[in-house]
Amino acid sequence: MTPHFEAGQAALDEQFDAMVALLAPLDADCLNWRPPVEDTNSIAAMVTHTCGAIDSWLARALVETIERNRDAEFAIRADAAGLVERVERCRAETRRRLEELSQIDPPTMRAVRRLSRGEDQQVTIAWCVEHAIVHAGEHWGQIQLTRQLFEARA
Repeated sequence: MTPHFEAGQAALDEQFDAMVALLAPLDADCLNWRPPVEDTNSIAAMVTHTCGAIDSWLARALVETIERNRDAEFAIRADAAGLVERVERCRAETRRRLEELSQIDPPTMRAVRRLSRGEDQQVTIAWCVEHAIVHAGEHWGQIQLTRQLFEARA
């Protein structure tokens, strides 16, 4: 694997490790609780969506087709064991995909569909990888905050 993609894998592995450590002891009530504010999501939904987004962006970079229902990610209910299993599958697929991507020139362009925006865009393979990492980091912060809000609720 190239140093750039090794760094990406290391950054994502750090998040995967932290997610697993956070998820493993949590009960279903915490994992499936949504803050009482419009447009918020449960930890289960955010973990599922984060993994779906990582899988999706790296698959787009490889021009792989994957089955994904983005809307269903936000409606999921799950337990800790199921979420940890999902994170570990994502970790394995991330490693496989980054190894394959290291054989392709990072500035190679890809036509992608931005699901959240409903528009097509031209981006590089490197952009897809960086976007997967940044997007995962955004949701990792939300996951931690949601756990804190659950613990602090009255």
